[in-house]
Order: sequence, then C-alpha cells, then structure tokens
Amino acid sequence: MPEILFGDPDTFTAIANATKRQHKYTSGVIAFRDQETITADQVTTLIETFRATFLPGLKVDENFADFWVMHREKGNVELHFLVANTELVSTQQLNIHPPGEKNIQFFNAFSAVMNDTFGFAQVVPDPLKISLKPFEAKSPNGKKDKKAKDDFAKVLHTEIVGGFIQDRSQLIGYLKHHGVDVPTVGTDFITVRLPGAKKNTRLKGALFAKGSDYAALVAEHHQSKIPKFLTPAEAQEQKDKLIAGIEARTAFHQRRYLTHKPGAKRSHRASKKLPTTDPPHHVARRQDEHDQKVKPVPTKAIREELQAHLDTLKEQAAPAAKSAASHLPHHTARSNDDHEIAANVPGGAGGAVGGLEAQIGSLSMQYHSLLLMLAGAKGRRASLLRSQIMALEQKLSALNLELEKQKLQDKSTPQPKII
Repeated sequence: MPEILFGDPDTFTAIANATKRQHKYTSGVIAFRDQETITADQVTTLIETFRATFLPGLKVDENFADFWVMHREKGNVELHFLVANTELVSTQQLNIHPPGEKNIQFFNAFSAVMNDTFGFAQVVPDPLKISLKPFEAKSPNGKKDKKAKDDFAKVLHTEIVGGFIQDRSQLIGYLKHHGVDVPTVGTDFITVRLPGAKKNTRLKGALFAKGSDYAALVAEHHQSKIPKFLTPAEAQEQKDKLIAGIEARTAFHQRRYLTHKPGAKRSHRASKKLPTTDPPHHVARRQDEHDQKVKPVPTKAIREELQAHLDTLKEQAAPAAKSAASHLPHHTARSNDDHEIAANVPGGAGGAVGGLEAQIGSLSMQYHSLLLMLAGAKGRRASLLRSQIMALEQKLSALNLELEKQKLQDKSTPQPKII
C-alpha cells in the first residue's frame, strides 16, 4: 500500500480546492529503476532538495502546501507528489512546472544531478519510445484494455528495429495497410486517424519528419539501453545549469511573493481564505515585515545549500544498501574493475584510447546482436540472453568510463615539442 511521507490529504485537498482556478495543483513522480536502492533518510533529504530547488525561498505550510506518497511498483520505488498551485499568503498562482523548454531543461538538470549523486545511470531518451508513445495513448480500446493499448506501438517498434520499416514513406504505407488513415503529411509531422478513433492525431518527432534517418534512430535506440554515467566535467556542467535555474526561480519568487509592493493588498484576511497546517505563522508575520524588501540570495549561498544537500545524500547511503546493490552496472563501473581493464590495454596513452575504443566497438556489436536475438526468444533462452545482455552492459559501462578518463588524461599530459 502507498505510504504517506509528508502532508495531510484532507488539508491539502481543502487548500487545492480553495481556488476557482481550473488547474488547482501540479502532480508528478520521482521514479527509481528496479534494483535502485534508497534509504529512508535519503528519501527525506531528496524531498527537501526538491523543495529547495523548485520552491526556493518559500516555506512549506507557510508559503506552499505539498503532499508526498511513496509507492512501490513491481520492485521500483516511486515518490509521488502534489503541490497546490496557490501561494498561501498572497493567494496568487504558484506553478512549479510552467510551460517552456527552459523549465524542461531545469527539471532535466535536477534529474541528471540526482542520478549522478546517487551513482545511478543517467536518463537517456529513446527516440523510438518517445515517437511511438502516442500510439499507446490513442489506440482503440486503450482505456479499457492495456494490452490493446500497447499492441500497435509494439508492432511498429519491432518492424522499425528489425529494419522492415526503413523510412517515413514505408511507415506511412505500413500504417495505411493496417487500417490507419493518414489524411495529412507535413514536413515535420503526419496526421493519422487510428481505427475506432473519432478524431485525428498529429504525430511529431524524429520518426515522422521528412528525410529522417531511421538507421540512425535505431542506433540511438540501442545506445539508450547502455548505462550512461557522467564524467566529472559533465557532472559539473549539469550542476551549474541546476544552480542557474535555482537562482532564476529564487529571484522570481522574491519578486512575486516575498517583496511587498506599494498598494498591494497582502492582508491576513486574504490568507485566511486558505486553510493551512500551521495557522500560527499568520500571527508571526508582523506588518513591518511587509514593508521590508527581500534581499536577493547570492549565487554562492545557493551553491553551498545545494552542495550540502548532495553531500548529505551521499553520507546517508547505508552500507547494507551499497553491498546489496554492488552487482549493479553503476557500481561495477565505478569499481576497481576500471584499473583491471586499463591494465589489459597495450601501448601508451594513444594506444590505450584506441584499444578501449576497439573493445567498446566489439562489445557493442555483440550487445546489439543479443538484443535482436532476444526479440524472438522465449522461456529459458530469453532468461539466458537477458543475463548475457546485463553482463555486457556492465562491461560497456566500465569501458566507457575508462575511455573518458583516458581522454581527459591525454588532454592534461604535456605533448613533446618537435625541434
């Protein structure tokens, strides 16, 4: 059963319903992959980090209301959250996930930094899964039957990966042959009418653009299945992006909610319209505080607060959890196996890079061959192939990390001068 972590369901419901806005709350989930372990203390710190990132400068139960529930789905942990779309003091709209690419990049940076902190593999987009997702959502009887909802997307996936559909023209022909009407074909989209659907659906994405390279998309699909870990330089780049996002969000919150505006009505009568879990804070807010301007938080303070959260997450990792997950790819990749791999590569620095690239190329071919074999395998053979694929993922992850280290080392090594 789901476990309530923070918040009270009745209080949150009352706060969310206290506004007449159409969108009363924002919902989301922080999902972990199967076998990714996280301690109870880390869950608490992660939620605190989330609040400090997307609600910086605001206080829980004073400026915003949220509700967190932990759920386990087929072995993986999911932290579901709700945030009321109202700032409690001013009653103005509060949206932690506004539209726009800039905000998406902000959330992606948070995901990247958190995965790197926990030692988990990064999220690598699969172009096929993203493009075919609308077929799952719009398939006939999708709301009634999950299997029917997924079937057509799975068939298309198999045909594309197997090389039977090699470009957009063949995809359109395949759709029409199987009863899917394609009334419009644009430069970067197609419009389809799925069997049984009452309306057309516009499909955009790499698969549906004119001149798309399907072979390259299939290669990206396979690459997305290989665990990806950040180099130190990449990790710092993502952290800088996250800090920049927090800084911008902090400045916005200060201007909109925390700075008194001349003539603005910020009385306690307005705030009493919203029930809260901590009414005494209304008494604590004196009128003279409203007349004071909130000073901007310097970047250094934001950076230090974020780093403190990240350090705490690492310190809270239980030894038992580490040993239980020691067989996972990200642990293997960051173990002493790196040094064993490097020791087996002949030659100097340049030879080491070439040797590693050759090994990665060879193992990648094996990996892709096993994936194709797995598509038609069943029972014990399928289980054996999955074990082999997992072993190759671990080796490839370790080799890729070692390759990045070797390249960084080559860059820092002074080159001999030719006289």
